[in-house]
Amino acid sequence: MANSSISPLIITMVVLILFSCFISTSFSLRAISDHKPNKKPLGFTTRVIHRDSPESPFYDPKLTDADRLRNAIQRSFDRYSHYTSNIMEPNDMRAPVSYRTFEYVISHHIGTPPVPTYSIIDTGSDLTWIQCRPCENCYDQEIPIYDPRKSTSYAKIGCEDDICKTQYNTKCDTDGTSCRYKQEYADSGETQGILSSETFIFLDNNLSGNISIPSFPFGCGNNNNFSYIKGSRLGAPGLIGLNKEPLSWIYQLSFDTFSHCFVPMNWKNTSLLRFGLDAIITSDTTPMVEHGKFTTGSYYVTMEGISVGKTRLDIPYGAFDITPNGEGGVIIDTGSATTHIVKLAHDPLIAELAKQIKLERAAPVGRLVLCYKGNMRTHVLSMPDITFHFTGMDFYIQKSNAWLDAGNGKICLSFIQALYGATMIGARHLQNVNVGYDLRKKVISFQNEDCTQT
Repeated sequence: MANSSISPLIITMVVLILFSCFISTSFSLRAISDHKPNKKPLGFTTRVIHRDSPESPFYDPKLTDADRLRNAIQRSFDRYSHYTSNIMEPNDMRAPVSYRTFEYVISHHIGTPPVPTYSIIDTGSDLTWIQCRPCENCYDQEIPIYDPRKSTSYAKIGCEDDICKTQYNTKCDTDGTSCRYKQEYADSGETQGILSSETFIFLDNNLSGNISIPSFPFGCGNNNNFSYIKGSRLGAPGLIGLNKEPLSWIYQLSFDTFSHCFVPMNWKNTSLLRFGLDAIITSDTTPMVEHGKFTTGSYYVTMEGISVGKTRLDIPYGAFDITPNGEGGVIIDTGSATTHIVKLAHDPLIAELAKQIKLERAAPVGRLVLCYKGNMRTHVLSMPDITFHFTGMDFYIQKSNAWLDAGNGKICLSFIQALYGATMIGARHLQNVNVGYDLRKKVISFQNEDCTQT
């Protein structure tokens, strides 16, 4: 009787010990793990916020509309300068454009248990990264810095992982347990740290629930040097890269498609960003094009001309072409506030608009060279149509995007003359436009619509 009563107890104790050992072993193996997401969503829709929205962590209520306009134009100019100087570098390994010149952020959670954070979204960057503790050098941010030591789903990416072997600017620690990365930006900023994997969680706009993406590869940055973030200025906790390079969000999740629909910047509504099966690719498409012998991962299209009203502008042949060394071309860039048009096209655009518009001219406002006395509500609808002719489709620029209120009774054309040979189409001219990216078919679609209703 004694033996039969003791035996189940011994068996139970043995099972518990073995189970405890299994849990301990499983946890220890987390230190270096497979980074590939094991539960990839087929698609989801989430919301993004313009940096000047009252919902944005960067919103400054003390700024006037004129201040925000001036700041947006300066950001756009700075980004274009970094972009074009980077393109003309002879090195094939080009740095991402800029960390500071962004337009949209996305709220999300990271880790287990999940902690709230937010990141810049940028179609001009690849690596997704977040500031991490312990910090060797971290800049100030509005919310606490993410601490991977408090997350049970955090793991380092091993030195033998393909992502460590193939990504440039990575090296293995002497102890062989960590793959260190260094990401340099064209504006002289940089982030350094450990390539890692973690759970990223987004609010799905369609289901009003959470989309959890486990084991996503990212840079856990504990040494982030951005000299322009100082004093009372705060930086974003991190960045989500949406270009076509191997470390980008799109590539790592194997999404063939994504799309965005930006609401006008003066609306309180947030904008929608759709991935995978949720993405909206419309029938009016233009091919994505490659750019010489270089690869930047950015989204280039071919522009064949511009019309004002029914008049096709006399633009020199090849004004929008990409040269064999990767200069020039037309880039779709959500990180730029406005659109920069190469001088060979900007000059005839200004001349033809001035010929067709009968309003009284006003003095230029900074880099906005074509201005009139008037207001948006009364005069903008009378302005002539502006159409970009892409290969395979025409893209009508909405008048509320093409013109802006410059204050003091002035409205100005919102295009800026490009300093170099590249034309860059920025976020302002993509407001109330569904822009779809199909990486499998290598096309981009544009469709004007009311993004506040989607």
